[in-house]
Amino acid sequence: MGDDDFISALNQAVKQDIIENYLRERRIVEEETLMVMEACSAFQGGVAVWEEQKAALAQALLTREGVDRFFTLAGLTMTADVLRHRPRSYPKTRGLTRAQRYRRLIKRLYTDLWRTGLDLAKERREVLELRQEVNQDIQDFERNYDLMGLQCYLRGMDPVELERRKLLGVNFTAQEMAESAAALSFHPLSAQRLGLDVGLDQPRPPEDLLPAVRGLLDQLCRRHPLLVDALWSGAA
Repeated sequence: MGDDDFISALNQAVKQDIIENYLRERRIVEEETLMVMEACSAFQGGVAVWEEQKAALAQALLTREGVDRFFTLAGLTMTADVLRHRPRSYPKTRGLTRAQRYRRLIKRLYTDLWRTGLDLAKERREVLELRQEVNQDIQDFERNYDLMGLQCYLRGMDPVELERRKLLGVNFTAQEMAESAAALSFHPLSAQRLGLDVGLDQPRPPEDLLPAVRGLLDQLCRRHPLLVDALWSGAA
């Protein structure tokens, strides 16, 4: 083998190794990006559960005045969907009096909501940390590889593209090269685009809030006994 053939073979081997590393690291980034997307989807599902729990609590508070006062004391925000009434079944609670049963129901609903909020806040922190790690990997990937050069090499290995060059008798245009490189590039994952920029309430702990709202709950129970009894209608 002559020197030229040896150098050509060595260059080919080096290029092949670079391409294999590129494809391997690209798969890693793609898999990491998919992990972030799945984690974001799970987080959005948790947000939907959180909003449904807020709506169930709001409906159990019977009146708009009751919702306003309770949510203000708890540190919860309201939306139109939270205030929309719909058919619900509330868990039956034990108690010697209507007021006691009602207070226990609200305690259960609020405690479940509060725990969901804690889990959501933790989950979002974890997803944001994962997003940051993947964005760093994306930056490293984009910095380490000359996508324009790699795409030329990949096309040079593709018989279809070789035939295209031969038939046209021209190289690829600058626009073609730029569009192809853009298609191969990764873009940083935006928290806004992933739906991670939603504002989460930070409600008061149940042991702090519930003594403060006892008077309100007893008042609602005295004024609207039939509405309180109706909460358990059809409950399993």
